[in-house]
Amino acid sequence: MKSDIAAVEAAVWDYLEALHEGDVERLARVFAPASALHASTDGAATAIAIEPWLDRVRNRKSAKDSGFEPQNRIHAIEVVGDMAMAKVSSAFPPKQFTDFLSLVRTKDGWRIAAKTYFAQDL
Repeated sequence: MKSDIAAVEAAVWDYLEALHEGDVERLARVFAPASALHASTDGAATAIAIEPWLDRVRNRKSAKDSGFEPQNRIHAIEVVGDMAMAKVSSAFPPKQFTDFLSLVRTKDGWRIAAKTYFAQDL
């Protein structure tokens, strides 16, 4: 069980660091194909497919390139069999994000199958 948590934690840090750096290729590797993303921003719930979300990341200046220090944090990880859940937070001013990541163990390791997130002003 400890090795599972460590492996999930490594995948989650990979996600957080890639997001901060705007590294789309690295992000694409940590997500499972056909992953689902759902957001709650400014009181509106929205759904977005992984490819359009990756395009958004690709076409914006990263938090790192904007001069912001990482504010990444893992709040919780829970693993049950081949499934895991992680609660994380990060910031890309002027927004702070709280993400709930559902992960699944694949033949290639732990991958994010779904991401739900809430954005709020800092």
